[in-house]
Amino acid sequence: MKTGMVIGKVWATKRLDELPGGALLEVAVEEEGGTGERMIAYDALGAGEGDRVLITQGSVAKGWFKDGKAVVDALIIGILDVQRPPPAGRKRT
Repeated sequence: MKTGMVIGKVWATKRLDELPGGALLEVAVEEEGGTGERMIAYDALGAGEGDRVLITQGSVAKGWFKDGKAVVDALIIGILDVQRPPPAGRKRT
């Protein structure tokens, strides 16, 4: 699994019947020291530009679809909350 930041939508010129309602999103994968590669991930959760997301890839992503025929290699499986620093004088538990 990887985390990343949604940076935009991807539009296809043809509808694929294998994909249920959702969107293809461009995601900048987060790596130590900044962002790394970009990937296209299928999203059925409603993530938007600027959201941090959790992504799975490979057979796990493909297995999410009922018939397993969808041509998807990356799937957004969660939208992450933004972590805020604790108030001054308090430690995280």
